[in-house]
Amino acid sequence: MKRAGRAAGAVLALVLGLPVGALAAPDAGVPDAGVPDAPRFAWPRLQVIAHVESSDIVEAGGIPVALRAVHVKENLRDLVQRFADAYRDGGLYVPPGKEQPQYANNAAMLTALDPKRRITYTVVMMPQADGTTMLYLGEANHALARPPESAAGDFAPLPPKAHGVLRVNTEGSRTLTFEVPLTGPQVDAFYDDALAKAGWKKGDEPGLYSRPGAELRLTHQPGKDGQRGVVIIHQQR
Repeated sequence: MKRAGRAAGAVLALVLGLPVGALAAPDAGVPDAGVPDAPRFAWPRLQVIAHVESSDIVEAGGIPVALRAVHVKENLRDLVQRFADAYRDGGLYVPPGKEQPQYANNAAMLTALDPKRRITYTVVMMPQADGTTMLYLGEANHALARPPESAAGDFAPLPPKAHGVLRVNTEGSRTLTFEVPLTGPQVDAFYDDALAKAGWKKGDEPGLYSRPGAELRLTHQPGKDGQRGVVIIHQQR
């Protein structure tokens, strides 16, 4: 269960084909006013089937993000309106629909901003075959942001022309997400060669590599304009 909580940031990136940093709303231009009088936003109450809550704080692009995954009985259509109403009732700024990321891989995402506290709230909604929905709830605290980690500390090389790089760090897990103008076979070929030179052995499963004490998993999917979204997860064994 704890492993699922640590992997939530990587799941968000993989499901949406976006780096987790893209979940944050643009800077509202409102100075930090300290703790405002209004109560802090609380997620709406739902019919929970099961949930995984991580005590770890994921760091995405230098921004601390609290994440949890919740499996609920409500369907996707009802939840989109439910969260939109909760954001507005909670006094958050909700960007117009055209500025909200659209459906991707059958998932929906909705983000809102508390400009005084500089916290963005994001929900990712994934419909399940039985009519229920898996939710990923994220709270990104921009007031505590620090300069993101540089490429010098990456656990794997980046292909030429990789861009939109996001580095996510948690306890026992590190994630790289980016886009690159390559095909799937070209991404696989690049990493088969580069990781073998770095001492990684290819596993029986596609995209799985290992070496003593560590495991690396590579996934990718097609994006727009010939780009490919890549997610690489490094975990300690």
